[in-house]
Amino acid sequence: MPKEMTKEKKVSMTWLFQYLRPVKGRLVILLVMLLVSTGLQLISPQIIKRFIDTAAAGGVLTTLIQLAGLFLVVAVLNQVINVAVSYLGNDVSWRATNRLRGDLLKHCLRLDMRFHNLKTPGEMIERVDGDVTSISNFFSMFIVQVIGSFVLLAGILGFMFTVNLPIAIVMTVFTFVSILFMAFIRNLGVGPSKDEREASASLFGLIEERIAGIEDVQANGNVPYVMNRFHQLMRTVFLKGRKAWMIRVIPWNTTVILFALAVTAVLLLGVHYYLIGQISLGTLFLIYQYTQMLNDPIEMLGDQVQEFQKAKSGMLRSRELLSHRSSIVDGEQELLPQGALGLEFEKVSFSYNKDKPVLRNINFTVKPGERLGIIGRTGSGKSSLSRILLRLYNIDSGVIRVGGIDITTLKLPALYRRVGMVTQNVQLFDGSLRDNLTLFDAGVSDGSILKTTEQLGLRKWIDAQPSGLDTHLTAGGSSLSAGEAQLFALTRVFLTKPSLVILDEPSSRLDAATETMLQIAVDQLMEECTGIIIAHRLATLEKADKILVLSDGEIIEFGARKELAQRPNSHYARLLATGTEEELA
Repeated sequence: MPKEMTKEKKVSMTWLFQYLRPVKGRLVILLVMLLVSTGLQLISPQIIKRFIDTAAAGGVLTTLIQLAGLFLVVAVLNQVINVAVSYLGNDVSWRATNRLRGDLLKHCLRLDMRFHNLKTPGEMIERVDGDVTSISNFFSMFIVQVIGSFVLLAGILGFMFTVNLPIAIVMTVFTFVSILFMAFIRNLGVGPSKDEREASASLFGLIEERIAGIEDVQANGNVPYVMNRFHQLMRTVFLKGRKAWMIRVIPWNTTVILFALAVTAVLLLGVHYYLIGQISLGTLFLIYQYTQMLNDPIEMLGDQVQEFQKAKSGMLRSRELLSHRSSIVDGEQELLPQGALGLEFEKVSFSYNKDKPVLRNINFTVKPGERLGIIGRTGSGKSSLSRILLRLYNIDSGVIRVGGIDITTLKLPALYRRVGMVTQNVQLFDGSLRDNLTLFDAGVSDGSILKTTEQLGLRKWIDAQPSGLDTHLTAGGSSLSAGEAQLFALTRVFLTKPSLVILDEPSSRLDAATETMLQIAVDQLMEECTGIIIAHRLATLEKADKILVLSDGEIIEFGARKELAQRPNSHYARLLATGTEEELA
């Protein structure tokens, strides 16, 4: 066997035992039940053999009734145990694979944005759930069918050697040839099965992506295009699935042919020995019954080879996902200075793709408690600047300091506890209004929530809800207007009492009256923190201490707001003089 194949097998079994270890108690019970079930299956044909031989010899009716009753009890007991084994097997599989699902989801949530930009949510759902389901199907039946099949095979063959040696040899040869063949081709369908899973992931990615953008799809008449892409991917799934299935059923087809040959040989030998008087009629039936029983575990093993190939592809894809490492390395430092935090960018350069810089040699300093307004045309790098500050991406070069400390040396939770960001896109989660405002932080009191929402103008909306803070919200955000969503985002951030807050145009979707009220509230809430305001309207920057103007990823202007406003040739002064905000868009 090639070293690579041995290594893959070792890894697969390591995975199996890693996730089965926590349910080892249930596994022991399951194995005991399997042994009992196997014993009952082996006993049943022997009861029938005695019944036939007793009847053929003219035995008493009482004995026949007792044997029939015993057979009925064994059959019922065996059925009850089989149901229990099936239930416990599925219970074990779901407990084991749910841990794997949890590990995959946790790992995905820790990966950086570069990874998630390349993967659609639909694809990730298929990776976390679809791939693991194939593993779960294998787990649920592996112990029940594979181990149970081997125990049953051993029992049948062992007993047959005590009945008739030639027939036992024929049955043993059939068994070993079938098992060796299945072991030889067990990895044959792994590659095609992996391709099938990848095609399915692409299909789910398309569905999720198009549903998420349903407004654009409908408004621009793109439904025919979407359906065309859907049919193309469905055809790919069908073709790859058909190829994988045709390869996976090879073991089953082979065992059917081998079994037909084995049954023919066994029956010919059995009839021969019966005709010459070496075996009784009951023994002939016993041989036939055991031969038929021999096919069941062989077929089960063939089915499990198919499941193994699908599970192996799921394991490989899951291991591949877990092998991804985030480029964002957590630091060691947990403490930041108390109070408002200063911010410093020193020779910072950043790019999403190496050949296309987004920010180049960015240098500026914001003192604790100051407010910095950032303006620039679309694509100038404003949002990228906030993303690298929150370490959603690594910078290419330079240093970013918060409170005088390099952010790469900080633990991420320590950074996120003190630095907050308000974006224009608000994600609601399935849960109560309270949980959505606090992001499931039970340590935030209702009093603090109501006080903050009162300041921001969201309190009236909360009071209008049927159950107040206990009102259930659905995921997606359809229950909020654009303005309410903006207030929602502000409340979330200010409830954390940040020392440095980034506001991405907090009033862009509010009417004039609400905007005025909101600005007063934001001014109050920002009295004890440093503020970074990404502006699309000049009115937002009236309270800013400094202005930074970006263009094509470079700083073209930076300084005190009042000073820049009074300097006629400054970019900021020209914007104020013309009274237009087009250059900010």
